[in-house]
Order: sequence, then C-alpha cells, then structure tokens
Amino acid sequence: MEYVMFTSLEEAKENGIEKVREDVYSLWQECFGDSDAYTDFYFEWVVPYNRIYTLYKGDKLCSMLHLNPYTLEVKGNEVKSDYIVGVATRKEERRKGYMGLLIERALQSMYEEGKPFTYLMPAAEAIYYPYDFRKVYTQENWVRKMRETALKESGKEKENRLLRLTVPDKNNRRILTEFAENRLRQEYDVYALRSRKYYEKLLIEVSSTNGGIALVFKKDKLIGYAAYMKDDGLQLSECIYDLAYREEVLSKLYHEFSSCLKEKEEGFEPAIMVRIINLKAFFSSLRSKKDISIVIEAKDDRIPDNNGIFRLDISESGCNVTNTEDSPMLRGDIGDLALLFFGKLGEEEIKERIVSGDKNSVFEAISEIQLYRRLFLNEIV
Repeated sequence: MEYVMFTSLEEAKENGIEKVREDVYSLWQECFGDSDAYTDFYFEWVVPYNRIYTLYKGDKLCSMLHLNPYTLEVKGNEVKSDYIVGVATRKEERRKGYMGLLIERALQSMYEEGKPFTYLMPAAEAIYYPYDFRKVYTQENWVRKMRETALKESGKEKENRLLRLTVPDKNNRRILTEFAENRLRQEYDVYALRSRKYYEKLLIEVSSTNGGIALVFKKDKLIGYAAYMKDDGLQLSECIYDLAYREEVLSKLYHEFSSCLKEKEEGFEPAIMVRIINLKAFFSSLRSKKDISIVIEAKDDRIPDNNGIFRLDISESGCNVTNTEDSPMLRGDIGDLALLFFGKLGEEEIKERIVSGDKNSVFEAISEIQLYRRLFLNEIV
C-alpha cells in the first residue's frame, strides 16, 4: 500500500483523515511514554500553534514530525526558527525510510520559508547526523553544580528567600521575564526570546510534571531562578542567575530540593543539534568586527539550492551574499559550515577546509566573524 504525506493536521482532515489529531495523540503516547498530564499540556499549549507532518498508509498513521515555532534572539537580532520535536514512527513501520521522508519534506518547506536554521534535541546524535544536523550545545548539569556549590558553601548560607511562581502571579512573572531577558542578552549569542507568555507556558509545562518555577530573591531583588520537573525525581530544565550571586542561588536551590534531586542519566546529556536550512539567509545574519570578504563553496546533498560558491562581504552592520564564479577560499559541506559558524571547529580544523590563498590570512579573516559560540537552548518542546 502506498503512503500519503500531509504537511499539517488541516491538510490531513481535508483529505479525509478526520481523526488525525487523535491519531497523533495516540502515537505520541505510544512512542514517548509521557504522562497523560504532560501530553495534555502539549496538545493544549503547543499543537494549536505548530505544524505536524504525518505519513499515512490508508487510514493508519505510520510516522510523524512536529515543527514548533520559536523566535530566537541571535546576536541581538530576532530570527524565526522551527524546533523539531515529536519525530516518531509506529514500531511495526520502522526501518522503512518514513522518518527520512518527513525530515526531507520539512527541510524543503523551511528552506522555502527562508528559515536560516532549525534545531532539535536528539535521542541519539547518530539518527540525525546523516541529515547534516550537528551538535552545537550541551545542557549544563545544574544538579551537579548545585551539589558541588552547596558542599563548598556549607555553613555560609545567606538569608535569601525562595518563592514558587504561580500562574495568577503576573507581577513576579513580569519581573522574571525582565530578569531572564537581561541575563541572556548579556551572556549568550543564541537563545529563545523570553516573554510573559513564554513563562506562563513554561510554568504550565513543568507543573504538568508536578514541578514548577522557583525564584530566589535577595531581599526584594530577584537574583536567580530554576524551572524544575518532578515526575521522576527532581530535574532542572533550566537555571539562570546573576553571576554575582551564583553561589547563593545554587546553594538556596540545593537546600530547598536536596531530598529529591536526580542527576542526569549516566551517558545521556541533553544536547542540541542544528541544521542550516536556507544558507543565504543564514549567511545574511553574520556580523564581523571589521570589514572582510571571503568566498565559500558549499555542498548540500539534501537542499540543492544551498550548493554553490558564495561571496560574503561582512561588516558590523550585516552580510551581503552573492553568487560568484571566483575561486573559493574555503570549502565545506553544510554540516561543516554549521560547526564553523557555531564555533565548534578549532584552528587546524578550519585550516583543513581552506583551499586557496594564504591559510593564515584566510583564517585571520574568518576569526573576525562573530560566531554563535554561546548558546542557551533548553526547551523540551
């Protein structure tokens, strides 16, 4: 039986799949094992605003992929991006290439929309590596940091106050939003833009796991917070603090939650992989400390329009991208370029990809580019 692919729940319904939402709900529970409460949160707070790609054989849902929209702050610029989640295939339909078909279709759609890059949190890097996703961020182990800090600061506890945020508490949600946005803007190159709505959604999400958001105050000043989940021992999904009060925040959180803390599973580190989508759009967001020009040859086996030789004229105000027939200075596939511009290649690795000109001079020019080294992407869905 041939498969049919749909690029939204609406399209599936228009083509006679009346129970597509119920099918997606069922496959989500089957593949991810989330509680009813968490699954209900996702379908109430996320599904109405995302795009779900589905693959059917007859009236049977075989595979799905979700694109969850986020506005990212990238070096001070707002960038629309899609966070890929919910990639799942029914057990008896696996190893038939369905996941790959959905990924390829989603990549093409995002390219046509001009999205510079997409990202996901993989169950295993090897699954997505062939699709040119590359690991650029590993979540901090805040539980370990809390424990180590508390041991070091034992006997030095300060009189700080911990408050658990509630949905009706709009004033502290406003204070939290302003605090987080200020800290993230100062310390990171790439992060999800924060708003009061963002924190309302995050609070509902962690509450569905019996967790919450804990705010740490020094007198009346917010100095840090943690979003935590408690469905299987306490785990921190993110922790942000004023660097001047790092030890105080981590110690306060540890003493509050020490009885139910859970380390990350051995061998598993929540990580983010990125995939450049529309290469010209990605290049256009680059900035450099001084005016430079470089010529790059790119190779992309899955998005044909990303192939070619591009001249980049980069300055503090932006990057002008043009196709050229000039000889490339640097050559790389789309995965290499992600690692390069997210700051994951060392000097020798960069020089290996330089194919013309003086390698030291080209490397110095590349070194002027403001790379996306400092990431903070911890969203679950």
